[in-house]
Amino acid sequence: MLTILLIIYLTMMGVALGNWLLIKRPRGSARPNFEVMIPARDEALNMERVVTPLIAGGVRVTVYDDESTDETASIARDSGAKVLHPKEPLPQGWTGKNNACHQLSLVATESWTVFLDADTIPSKEFVPHLSAFLHNCPTDISVVTGFPKMIPGKGIEPAYLTWVSWILLATNPFALVSRTKMGHNRFTNGQFSAWRTNALQEIKPFEAVKSEVLEDVKIGRLLHKLKQQVEVIDMSEILSVKMYQDVRTAIDGMSKNSGDIMGNAIQSILLSALLVIIAWGWLWFGYYGLIVYGILVLGKLVTDRAVGAPLWIFPIAPITITAGALTIIRSLIWKRKGSVVWKGRNY
Repeated sequence: MLTILLIIYLTMMGVALGNWLLIKRPRGSARPNFEVMIPARDEALNMERVVTPLIAGGVRVTVYDDESTDETASIARDSGAKVLHPKEPLPQGWTGKNNACHQLSLVATESWTVFLDADTIPSKEFVPHLSAFLHNCPTDISVVTGFPKMIPGKGIEPAYLTWVSWILLATNPFALVSRTKMGHNRFTNGQFSAWRTNALQEIKPFEAVKSEVLEDVKIGRLLHKLKQQVEVIDMSEILSVKMYQDVRTAIDGMSKNSGDIMGNAIQSILLSALLVIIAWGWLWFGYYGLIVYGILVLGKLVTDRAVGAPLWIFPIAPITITAGALTIIRSLIWKRKGSVVWKGRNY
C-alpha cells in the first residue's frame, strides 16, 4: 500500500512539475485579432474592471446581460462594451450561461472569439500578449483555454478552493500533450477560452451542452469526440480571477457542479473516496508516511504556485483535498434533490 501511495504521489508531483515548467505562456505583442464575449448576470461589481482594459487594448467587447437585476448593463455600456439583451425568457432546457454564450457566438465576426467570465480581470498586457499567441497558433488548433491567476477571497477561502487547481494540474498533463501533440486533455476552462470563430459557429458547443452546469468540462469532452485540438496555456501573467468572496460562497459555488466532474454519480463517489485515501493514507506508515506526506504537499505547492495561491496553504493539503471530496458528495446530493441553485435559478 505504501508503494502504491508513493507511486501516486510521485506521479502527481511529476505531472504538476511538468505543467508548471513546460506549459506555454502568451507573450509578445501583435495587433488584436479577436473580440471578447462576456456572459453576465448581476455582475455590476465586476463589469468595469473586466471591460475597461479590453477596450483600452483596442478589442471589441460584447456583454450579454442575462436578465440582471442590478446595473450590469449600464456599467458595461458606460465602460465601452456593446450590450445584448435576451429577446425572450431563458428557454426550457438551457442553463443561463450556456444560452448567453450561444447567443454571443451567433454575432461573432472576428477571426477569434474569446469568452471571459465577468469575474476575470485582464491586465494591460492581455490584449497584445494573447493576440501574439493567437497569431502564431497552429492551424490545427481550434480552441485555446487556460488558467488565470487566482485572487484569494476572505479568510480561509483560498485554502478551500485550491483543491480544484490541484486536481486539474496534478492529474492532467496539459504541457506534455501540447509539446508532443499526442492525446487530448478533454478540458476547457469556462473562465477563459478562445475559439476560431468558424469552428465555434460550426460546432455550436454551448448548444450541444445547453443543459449542463459543468459546461466547460463537457465541452472539452465534446471536442475530444470531434477530434478538435485544444491548446491549454498558463494565463496567470495576464489574467486574474476572483471567483468567490469567502469560503461559504466558494463551497456553494463548487457544489453546483462538482458532482458532474466524472461520467456518473458512481464514478464521482469513487473519486471522492480516492481523494480521501490520497489525503490521509500516509498516516498509516509511521516515519515513512512523513516522507510520503512531504511529497504530497510539495506537489500541492507546485500547483498552488502555478495559480498564484498563498504560500501558507500547501502544508494543509490533506484538509484541502478532503474538503474537495466532501464538496463532490454535497454536489451529488444537491443534484439528486433537484436543488442546484445558482444566481437565482434552479437547475
